[in-house]
Amino acid sequence: MKILFNDEPSQDVVSILAFIDGFASKFCPTKVISIEVQKIESIVQGIRRDFPHNDGLSESSAFKKVANFIAYFVAERPILEPFKESNLPSDILKISNHENSIVALLIGLSALHNAVIYQNGKTVSLDNPIELSKHSFVDIVDALASISPQTHFKLLTVFLEQMSYKTNPHCQYKTEQFK
Repeated sequence: MKILFNDEPSQDVVSILAFIDGFASKFCPTKVISIEVQKIESIVQGIRRDFPHNDGLSESSAFKKVANFIAYFVAERPILEPFKESNLPSDILKISNHENSIVALLIGLSALHNAVIYQNGKTVSLDNPIELSKHSFVDIVDALASISPQTHFKLLTVFLEQMSYKTNPHCQYKTEQFK
């Protein structure tokens, strides 16, 4: 089952809420996570309606779709309270808006796993999940904490693409040195 960009937007809402529930049971087992479901519904509609790619949603890559989702989710802040008690690295809990950055990033990375991308007339699949060190995870959550769809979509798209290629080198375009 796809997490994002299902044919029915209501399925995306259900998938996002189920993901958050699974996240909570694993990382915040002693705390209930407060969510504004209307914001989740707004995010799911917004990532379709205001899609920033010239050719629209249907012609965009998985990287662009996921970048748009992450930026929207973080900016909308549907998770209402910071994580206080969790199994997450303690330094991550000091980051403002960490709760939305963490969940958006993890949903995005999950959505990219097994995504199909089109390159030079052929399709390739991101078979391997993206892996991060604890240090990188904390730094990425910190960097995402104040992003917006309008100003960070393109850079986030390239960042997700490069992270995907690190664990899925068979998907990467031919590289060159620029001097």
